[in-house]
Amino acid sequence: MNRIADGTRLLFTGLALAFALLISLLAADTGQAKAPVEEYGLYPSTTQAGGHPDVKIKFKVGNRRSQGFPDPCFCNDPKDIIVNLPQGFIGNPHVTPQCTAEQFALGKCPIDSQVGMIAVLIYDRPGENNGGFLVQPIFNMEPPPGTPGLLAFAPSLGPAQYIYLKARTGGDFGLTATVTGLQRVAPVLEILQYMWGVPADPVHDLYRGYYDICQAGEVESFFDANEMPVGSCGSASNTPRPSSSPLLPFLSNPTVCSGPLQATLETTSFDKGTDEGSTTYPAITGCGQLTFNPSLSAKPTTIETDAASGLDIDLSVPQIQSAFTPSPSQIKKTVLTLPEGFSINPNAADGKTVCRDDEANFGSEGPAECPDFSKVGSTVIDSSALPGPIGGYLYLGEPLPGDRYRLILTAEGFATNIKLSGSIKPDPETGRLVTTFDNLPQSPLTEFNLHVFGAERGVLATPTRCGTYAVQSTFTPWNDVLPEQSATQFFTLDSGPVGSACPGDPRPLAPTFTASSAGNTGGAHSPFAIELSREDGSQNLSGLTVKTPPGFSATLKGVSYCPETALDRLNGPGYSGVGELASSACPANSQIGTATGGAGVGSRPLYVPGKVYLAGPYKGAPLSLVVVIPAVSGPYDLGNVAVRAAISVDPETAQVTAISDPLPRILEGILLRTRFLQVKLDRPGFALNPTNCDPFTVEAIVTGTEGSTATRGSDYQAANCARLPFAPKLALKLTGSTKQAGNPALTATLTAKPGEANISRAKVTLPPTELVDNAHIRNICTRVQFNEGNTPGEKCPPGTILGFAKANTSLLDKPLEGPIYLRSTGRAGLPDVVAALNGQIDIVLVGHIDSVQRRLRTTFESVPDAPVTKVVLKFYGGERGLIENSPRLCAHAQHFTAAITGQNGKTLNRRPVLSTPCGKKQKHKARAHHERGSRR
Repeated sequence: MNRIADGTRLLFTGLALAFALLISLLAADTGQAKAPVEEYGLYPSTTQAGGHPDVKIKFKVGNRRSQGFPDPCFCNDPKDIIVNLPQGFIGNPHVTPQCTAEQFALGKCPIDSQVGMIAVLIYDRPGENNGGFLVQPIFNMEPPPGTPGLLAFAPSLGPAQYIYLKARTGGDFGLTATVTGLQRVAPVLEILQYMWGVPADPVHDLYRGYYDICQAGEVESFFDANEMPVGSCGSASNTPRPSSSPLLPFLSNPTVCSGPLQATLETTSFDKGTDEGSTTYPAITGCGQLTFNPSLSAKPTTIETDAASGLDIDLSVPQIQSAFTPSPSQIKKTVLTLPEGFSINPNAADGKTVCRDDEANFGSEGPAECPDFSKVGSTVIDSSALPGPIGGYLYLGEPLPGDRYRLILTAEGFATNIKLSGSIKPDPETGRLVTTFDNLPQSPLTEFNLHVFGAERGVLATPTRCGTYAVQSTFTPWNDVLPEQSATQFFTLDSGPVGSACPGDPRPLAPTFTASSAGNTGGAHSPFAIELSREDGSQNLSGLTVKTPPGFSATLKGVSYCPETALDRLNGPGYSGVGELASSACPANSQIGTATGGAGVGSRPLYVPGKVYLAGPYKGAPLSLVVVIPAVSGPYDLGNVAVRAAISVDPETAQVTAISDPLPRILEGILLRTRFLQVKLDRPGFALNPTNCDPFTVEAIVTGTEGSTATRGSDYQAANCARLPFAPKLALKLTGSTKQAGNPALTATLTAKPGEANISRAKVTLPPTELVDNAHIRNICTRVQFNEGNTPGEKCPPGTILGFAKANTSLLDKPLEGPIYLRSTGRAGLPDVVAALNGQIDIVLVGHIDSVQRRLRTTFESVPDAPVTKVVLKFYGGERGLIENSPRLCAHAQHFTAAITGQNGKTLNRRPVLSTPCGKKQKHKARAHHERGSRR
């Protein structure tokens, strides 16, 4: 930040003028490729760091034109001169009045605008060294538009000479003095220039407005190498003329004790191309005598907690403007550390672009051309070296590896274009922000004001609690003898968001939760969505559990899983959000929906689209889904937010429960402050509505980052269920023994057509000929045993298995199948028969056995509301058979009764024939046996 003023101050240094003036008069010898520089030196009156020296500049060159100059030659005479002075030598043009062009033309420049003297040694006769030094003043001129600084003198031979001054804002911000379009004048042997460190000092009174001719032998007494001029030369005399300006320094030494320092020059001649040269400035001393006392204040643009905010920064650097006191050290590095919780607002970059380095014109002295949409702040800089404050803007810089959050600071004014680069480093664990502007050039900055924009998309977000917060600043001086300076100042937040009261501890957790299907027709496929949101000032969201209503299901058939290798890639470092947007890590066939995440404070959070994928078993659940949201906003790519949720299915009700992993709180140092989450299962033919149109609730449990839990529910009800057909068919078949007390095998087959209402309850009553064989109830699986293991019934003793079940459903690629167990019931009476249907998911069908009117009855009280095309239950016969014949089975045709209720309330009561293995002969014998028994 401090480099801005530096550039403009350096523009006006008198030393640069000295170089430019002297070199501009150099020319070449007729027989030489270039004029040899016999002497080129800088001689300050003091090397005190920050001191204000008078500086003598001396050039001595060889004879350029031994043949005289009646016919001008192209003898490598210079056309353009560029002088690059060392960084850190400062000039302040505002300590003297500036001479106007009109005044200069009339020879009436104010004596107070004089900043030094120049003497040029020339020939006045061809081939003879009998010339003299032309001595005259150097004036601080009023620069024309587009020129940062200007100095001038009026040589006796030729036109007035102007020196154009500018800062090397495309490089080290040192001063460059340029003379262009030089004219050929009389040959020059030697040039002496004397620039005044304090122009108003009375020691210069004798030489204000002084013009004279000094003989060659007198010049050294006039311009002594290390002291002030000691007297006039020739016959001229001058009356002392005191200055009416204050005693303020025009020149100041660098404040870094290093050196000698180098100054370079570049010349372009009329006929011999370019040439380069250099000289040195003596090493600086006395750095321990300098002061360094900057101060900084910073505060948000709001007093509200958990709110979008800008930042106002005021940097002050005391500058001593004294002729006899060294200038303070300049700032080399500034570090600003904001309090924890004061973070980058996730929505700050939404709709923004960046300013590329080539658009900022780094390396060039032209103005920055940053896009307006990259602008995030404004700045005003003031310096004692400037005619007035200059303004500029703060832009988002193009991210670089290891330096994502770059800043570009610009300022323009007084024909000077400043471009500086800084960076913000958020702590990856806490999000705490450290802003650094490093390697700033030496600059006598006095005031720097930076305003980072606030409003609803403010770059920053305030901490979540009221209180007083510390802002820490560290300043590193260019003068490495002096210690770093640190300061701490405070700001206070005393309101909740939008003027509400300060939040308590913990903050409230009051999320809004909704769930709905796009279409609610019973039994139809329709996209299903949940939405979770919260307001500023409430706890951040950390987790979500959702339980769907009975009958809500999904068609997994034909859907692949996103493999674990892809999930590892999504959560791994180095995988970009842009890369995920271009080509997802998960297969396209595993996508089951879309998602939207919202983050950031204020009324305009950042909304980022994402996708939802089906994945395999996770944390003990048979399925999982992964919500993937590429964290790309404006110019920033923070990778991907991938949150996995375990999907469990209630074995008895088929209700789905999704339990998310913890939602990320911070990503790449950005506190996400999640505000909104929508998950939409919108794959065609995926989400399936219930066939039961009773009112239900989608239940949600939301957890907050401060330990609170909130329970929410969203009404859910399908429609038009009564219109669904309901016509399932049930067939029972006995095989094996038909004798009395025999134990036949039993097969029950249920079939249903797609598009029908699903079964909710089934009651099957066998004919009186079939009873329970109590002698075969040897082992019963306890409910505890049944629920142990990875799948239902896995831990049941083998002797409790009664048979095998298989179910086909349009929801899955493969049937569900598994053993039928004899399991203890929670009530008095016979144990239950339980079919453990295992596969991609696990379903348990529980049949309660009892007797009604001496007939064996099995009731499935609660059948999951899921489409089943065929269910087959095969019960063993023989020694493992649960039922026995009483009396003979084949006496006459046997009927069973079936009462089946649909999820839509429709019922079917049927009395089908029980299929038996009885042939005609067996039936005749059984009937005869039955009739004999009746007669007896």
